[in-house]
Amino acid sequence: MVFPALASPIYRRFLLASMVATLGGFMQATAQGWLVLELTNSPALLGLAGSVAGLPTLFLAVVAGVLADRVDRRRLLVLTNLAGAACAAVLAILTSLGVVEYWHVLALAFLAGLALTAQMPASQAVVSTIVDRTSIGNAVAMNSAQYNLMRILAPAAAGLFIAAGSLALGFWVNAIALAVVSLIIASLAIPSPRAADRVQAALWLDLRDGIRFVASDRALAVIVLLPAIPALFVLTYLTFIPVYARDILATGPAGLGLLTGSIGVGALAGALATAALRPSGGSGRMMLIGLAIVGVALTTFALSQDLRLSMVALAVQGACQVAYYATTNTLIQVLVPARLRGRVLSLYVLTSIGLIPIANLVGGAIAERVGVPLVLAAGGLITVSVVAAVALLEPRVAHLRASTLSAVAEAPEPT
Repeated sequence: MVFPALASPIYRRFLLASMVATLGGFMQATAQGWLVLELTNSPALLGLAGSVAGLPTLFLAVVAGVLADRVDRRRLLVLTNLAGAACAAVLAILTSLGVVEYWHVLALAFLAGLALTAQMPASQAVVSTIVDRTSIGNAVAMNSAQYNLMRILAPAAAGLFIAAGSLALGFWVNAIALAVVSLIIASLAIPSPRAADRVQAALWLDLRDGIRFVASDRALAVIVLLPAIPALFVLTYLTFIPVYARDILATGPAGLGLLTGSIGVGALAGALATAALRPSGGSGRMMLIGLAIVGVALTTFALSQDLRLSMVALAVQGACQVAYYATTNTLIQVLVPARLRGRVLSLYVLTSIGLIPIANLVGGAIAERVGVPLVLAAGGLITVSVVAAVALLEPRVAHLRASTLSAVAEAPEPT
């Protein structure tokens, strides 16, 4: 079977819920970026809006990881999706009435970020409980595929809505989507953490256990910490795409949809290729090569003045970005025992997503002075340099293979 994870009926429905949530999320993100640019006309304030949404992840991701290992994950996912739906509905109402202000966007982005932070470690930890161990890599890649399919469809649709003057519709779609996701998740038989694994120690002791486990394996520590590099130096490009569409390439809302959709086209192709050709999850070598190409593609996009070249660069970046993150996620899942998985994945969430607010704040401020292209080009070059350093200083990372590690992970843990 090309996509063995789909053999699990629970995973199929979980994947559907993920698709619906991603559709709504990208619709809102695209509409919100354009709304902020209209309200403020400032790259720095656009970066601040992106930063505020990620602040809860920066400070609370590891706590969310402990929650994922302690509580009923299904209930946690239902409640956090409902909270996100409420935030989107309020923003939709404010925008529809024409009374929305910049501070409204910041406040609601922060509250939605709280809900998303509580949700992410649990959502990732669920995957390994609803598919066969050897299918984890395939499941992670399939989730990347749906994510990037929605990355193609949602921003393009949002761009059309914006061009037609229906900016609020992006927020309405997200509110309805997250409510539907809550209903789907509530109907799934998602296993709870085993009683033996829910050790009710002090919170800080649980956090310490996860950190100690990562620190005890140098290769695992590199895998968990390396996502900080794209978080700080690469992913700011997503915040600044409206600047490229409006000011640098002068393509307007339609161009915004094309640019964002190009990332999705490449990422979808990369995700499907990863799922089909590397169903067990890939290798450390694939992870490092993927991230290096991301850096090169980002530099190309940053300096491009042509829409077609920009779209190609973003498509390549999207494909390799998916290969990098899917492989990283899978390697963590198979390297870490079930009792610690939520906590270690929360550290991965912290480095891969939690640091983005800092990057958006600093990047936005620097871009205001020297320009967005220079900030992004420098980020791409720094990324390539760090990958080269990792390959030279910690060669064991490149030799890790998820298929081999899965067999080890299946062995029972000592009691």
